[in-house]
Amino acid sequence: MLARFTLLITLLAPPLSSLQAAAVTGLYEAEVPVADQSQESYQDGLPRALKAVLVKLTGERDVQGRQVTAYLLDNPQLYVQQYKYRNKAKQKADQLTLEKELFLWVQFNEQALKNVFRDYQVPLWGNVRPNTLVWVLIEENGERRYVTLEEEETYTTVFENSAQKRGIPLSYPLLDEEDRVMVEKADIWGGFSEPVKRASQRYSPNAILMGSVYQISARKWEAQWMVIVDDRSISWTQSAENPELILADGIDKLADILADRYVQATGGLQDTRIEVTVDNVYKYDEHARVLKYFRSLSNVSDVNIKSLKTGSVTFSISTAGSDEQGLRQTIQLGNTLEPVAGNTNLYRLVR
Repeated sequence: MLARFTLLITLLAPPLSSLQAAAVTGLYEAEVPVADQSQESYQDGLPRALKAVLVKLTGERDVQGRQVTAYLLDNPQLYVQQYKYRNKAKQKADQLTLEKELFLWVQFNEQALKNVFRDYQVPLWGNVRPNTLVWVLIEENGERRYVTLEEEETYTTVFENSAQKRGIPLSYPLLDEEDRVMVEKADIWGGFSEPVKRASQRYSPNAILMGSVYQISARKWEAQWMVIVDDRSISWTQSAENPELILADGIDKLADILADRYVQATGGLQDTRIEVTVDNVYKYDEHARVLKYFRSLSNVSDVNIKSLKTGSVTFSISTAGSDEQGLRQTIQLGNTLEPVAGNTNLYRLVR
């Protein structure tokens, strides 16, 4: 029976000052399937695991053409910090089976990779990344219903696995009474983004995603996607044999757009040192919190406290091949500091 599946993911970035990003873990690790625990399988799996890590670090789906990739893949064993093998239940036709599949899990040395990227002047996407709120509506047998983590595990698993491969965080609305009052199913079905945007404000997301996926024949699905970021709309159409491929592509495209927005382009720039002042800082642990936050940002190579006064600290920050504007965007992405109007290098610690 022909079913129609509609997925709504609306991506709309609010002003930078209101962004609520998330700290992503596991950026320097990956696991890949291997045949066995032999040296040959290890040598085969290692470059595949490193390439998966490079996709997350650069924000690019295809990193194969970069010189830094060729250099790193030439001797991937030099960057291994630890590895182990894992047996996981094999999945067939969206169902876990009793069969086991062997995976090689590898964690690579963060500082060693950063050093190589710095030498090649390739920007890294830091671990503080924009959070995307996902709304999903499905129609089957003439009935439209919301997709939730509890009820539609197959589809949300596709989302989560695809997002994990790209290193981007996703979140989901509660779909409680407040959401249902503000957003009707007809709004989502018709692609009307304004009610969804208003309902999403309570979650303070960085992004909201929007599109429709239909089963048009027994072995053909078609999707209409639209992404809006910084008041800019990007639309595309895709066909595939199953909805899982289309949903994965939607997350991949989302990651492409976010990476293009938030990964600083080096453009061959030399290192730059700038001064940033942070107010609302009174205690030693608050000093330490701000210092730790700056050091966690991508392309920040060195941070020092330059001066102190009551309630205020001035930091001297060295950026590895990025410009001041790119650094300010990254600082404002997190929820640690908020900009002070009228001064581009003045921030306030968020308590």
